[in-house]
Amino acid sequence: MSLGYSQCEPDTTQTELYTPTESEGLPPGEVTIPYEAIISLNVPVDTTILNITATVDSMVLIDVTGLPPSFSYDCNPPSCSFPGGEFGCILVSGLALDNSEAGSWDIEAEFVFYAKAPGFPATTLPYTLTGYTIELDSVAVGIPEIDTRNLEFFIDPNPITKNAKLQFELPQNGLYNVKVYSLLGAEVANHTLQGSKGRNYFALGDFSDRSGVYFVSLKQANYSRSMRFVVR
Repeated sequence: MSLGYSQCEPDTTQTELYTPTESEGLPPGEVTIPYEAIISLNVPVDTTILNITATVDSMVLIDVTGLPPSFSYDCNPPSCSFPGGEFGCILVSGLALDNSEAGSWDIEAEFVFYAKAPGFPATTLPYTLTGYTIELDSVAVGIPEIDTRNLEFFIDPNPITKNAKLQFELPQNGLYNVKVYSLLGAEVANHTLQGSKGRNYFALGDFSDRSGVYFVSLKQANYSRSMRFVVR
């Protein structure tokens, strides 16, 4: 099982400066469930400053504020400096482990445009993207413990060994996705595989020498499950 870190892919078909729009909003989340949302950017080639057309050198993300404490953001490109005339994206992700983070989180993305007009010195223009809210739903209890009596979704053994497997039931034939997250919400594995309706298996042995607490998430169409596992 190969491991990799998540990176967003920008939407190169968009015509707006950013998507989703404020009216479309960001997807909701839930405590104990890994969260991901992508904001795609379409950086303009030029802008107007005091009725003068200036060429945009870059649009730089300074900070994203208002996120839940366990959330963070990453950019593509990683520098968070988006050249004029190109596309980019921001990945907002995290894993809230406590109901204290449930509720509405109003976030803002602070940018600076770097632009240059003929005959004028380079200019910086601040820009703040507002209007996004992340709604985090609470759960009845804290992190769900594994119940091996639930034959639809469990890990055996847990804590895991080199032979550990995630065992699960799929509702239909077709592709399914498995993601593994660290305790801090960083994605450390992402696999899309072909499965069959009924019992399936996914090997977790590659984690047997990576001590810590992890979360595994399974999705197929509208069906999703997640749980915690431990590596000692």
